[in-house]
Amino acid sequence: MRLFIAEKPSLGRAIAENLGKGVIKDGCIECSGGQDVVTWCFGHILEQCDPGAYDEKYRKWVMDDLPIIPETWKLNVKKDAAKQYKIIKELVEKADYIVNAGDPDREGQLLIDEVLLHLGSKKPVKRILLNALDAKSVVQALDDLRDNKDYAGLRDSALARSRADWLVGMNISRLYSCLYQQNYSVGRVQTPTLAMIVKR
Repeated sequence: MRLFIAEKPSLGRAIAENLGKGVIKDGCIECSGGQDVVTWCFGHILEQCDPGAYDEKYRKWVMDDLPIIPETWKLNVKKDAAKQYKIIKELVEKADYIVNAGDPDREGQLLIDEVLLHLGSKKPVKRILLNALDAKSVVQALDDLRDNKDYAGLRDSALARSRADWLVGMNISRLYSCLYQQNYSVGRVQTPTLAMIVKR
């Protein structure tokens, strides 16, 4: 069985429509008599763990604990995505190979790859690159599946951005909150953007 994991339901439906004979199931669509199955995420269904998940002492905001730099990064399944994650997990176990159907950018690459890494899947993975959801574009992309390994750089780029956000947000927010004895929220993107607005 070939399993397509799309970034979002609309993308999953577009792929399924062009695989033929789709039967809607719970959290997926079976196509071609079950030879192809399309499922989907809802954007990121995994999220970075808070510092307290790494060490109980980090549940308190203490300046002496900074900086917090995880040696091994942890992800949690989002509560509102737990059911879909379970569906994806069961389908991955049955699949002969998987097709990453994330959007054709670094975040889309990471969205699917991080789920497969979290599941510990060793199944072969292909990549479909869809820039549009019309029938012609989908059919062309289905005929041109690539090796997912060729896009590891895109995934790593998105992963670096995600971890940089965590490091800045968690550490600098705690630093300023401890220094000034009130809650501050500092972000890699939000803070310089806010500074530009204030300056204007």
